[in-house]
Amino acid sequence: EFFESSAPHIATAVSAATRRRYIEELEKENPELYRLYKQAKDSAEKTLEHVRTCERFPLTGQGDINTYAVFAELAYSIVASHGRVGLLVPSGIATDHTTKEFFGGLVSEKRLIAIYDFENKAPIFPDVHRSFKITILLFGGKDTKAVSSDFVFFAHTMADLEDKNRHIALTPADFKLFNPNTLTCPIFRSKRDAELTKAIYRRVPVLVDNTRKEGGNPWGIKFLRMFDQTNDAELFHTADKLKVEGFKRDGSCWKKGKARFLPLYEAKMIQMYDHRAASVVVTEENWMRQGQTADTSQVQHQNPEFVVDPRWWIHADEVRKLLESAEADGFVAYKDVTSSTNQRTMISAFIPFAGVLNSAPLMLHDKPISVRARSCLLANLNSIPFDFVARQKVGGLHLNFFIVEQLPVFAPDYYTARCPWEKRTTLEKWVSDRVLKLSCTSNDMIPLAEAAGFDPPVHKWNPEERADLMAQLDAAYFLMYGIKRDDVEYILSTFNGINGSGDTFFGGMGTTDRILKYYDKFAETAGHSD
Repeated sequence: EFFESSAPHIATAVSAATRRRYIEELEKENPELYRLYKQAKDSAEKTLEHVRTCERFPLTGQGDINTYAVFAELAYSIVASHGRVGLLVPSGIATDHTTKEFFGGLVSEKRLIAIYDFENKAPIFPDVHRSFKITILLFGGKDTKAVSSDFVFFAHTMADLEDKNRHIALTPADFKLFNPNTLTCPIFRSKRDAELTKAIYRRVPVLVDNTRKEGGNPWGIKFLRMFDQTNDAELFHTADKLKVEGFKRDGSCWKKGKARFLPLYEAKMIQMYDHRAASVVVTEENWMRQGQTADTSQVQHQNPEFVVDPRWWIHADEVRKLLESAEADGFVAYKDVTSSTNQRTMISAFIPFAGVLNSAPLMLHDKPISVRARSCLLANLNSIPFDFVARQKVGGLHLNFFIVEQLPVFAPDYYTARCPWEKRTTLEKWVSDRVLKLSCTSNDMIPLAEAAGFDPPVHKWNPEERADLMAQLDAAYFLMYGIKRDDVEYILSTFNGINGSGDTFFGGMGTTDRILKYYDKFAETAGHSD
């Protein structure tokens, strides 16, 4: 941003590595601009260092510091014991990881009075982007004790606060149920959403419960952001550079002797159960988003030899350095950039052994977990009832680790039981068979298929069959989560692109109809009834 008008060639550099080189060259080419840059950088760093070390901001003076949070903590510390505070701040004050200590303190001390959350679509503030969300935060001094706090979400004007049906009361116990690790705030559009989410959390544990001394992480989950697009840019190689260095293309990799460069995946390359969703094409004229996607066609998907092209490749040794116990058969990755208003909030897939950018975090395990079991975890993450809960947690544009940890996920041993609607097999085999058919559609997934004992190891890509398999999995997870049929219909109606009986989201029968058909079939076979 500093160079946007003064040195556009720096601001529009394709990679962070190139940008850093340009800045170094600036010292000789334009010493005065370089001096101003260093001065601005030094001032910003000193301000942040002061906030972190002055001991006045123990709750918000950490991580990626934002000044609005620091001012909120200042109000928290100076308000009189029976006083009141009203602040207009970004919505992240209640949902972000860097403000969890501050917001958790308001909740646990019962000082939180109300949160009225607004979308700027009207817009309320014309100079602020319409996708931005603003919160009216109301809290009291240390002797204020609120039995419950009043919430309104997704308001657009002050008049929306007059609608009694939009007000949701939440207690400290509710926060412990929804977000036991952080006590941060869920975001509900309606009372029905809140009650449905509450019922799910009473049946299904969170993925990682840090409040437990033992057994709080049954999957042994550890998250990994493998490579940072900015900080690790010097490690990335383009196809042109590898050609010049004498490497030869071999499938998705480049090889020369024993040296091997792996594709570097970005989130935009994957979709649900699909690691070949798109290639990345560099468009230098579009400096804000130079990596544009080229979607994979149906014909390409049906070719098991087809591989997508990334922007960069990375040496295999750099990947191995980061993996203590290499799950060389494949990883579960998910898209970090998201929104509660997107068609889907959680999108995850198996990807082959490769490099991965920070936009697609990996979910690894600190203990042996079979491919079949990991397939069940992937199915859980991609299920619509899981997504319904996930969107109640996302306040910004990122699906951060602390959010994912506190989402309701079945433990591995849950899948050892017999499948309620197909009692001749286990739930693990029923779920994983479908996930492997969806995931193993190309030659580069053969190691994953073989590790799972999935035969044949490559399953042909068939759009109609894929729609059916995903509908079966969604129906199954609605039943597993204990959601009744009328609530299933309601939840489906809240998802853009799949609501309505005549939609053709996957082609052919509408997605809603498919899911309800299998829900009814499985419920009847399992002996479930509303």
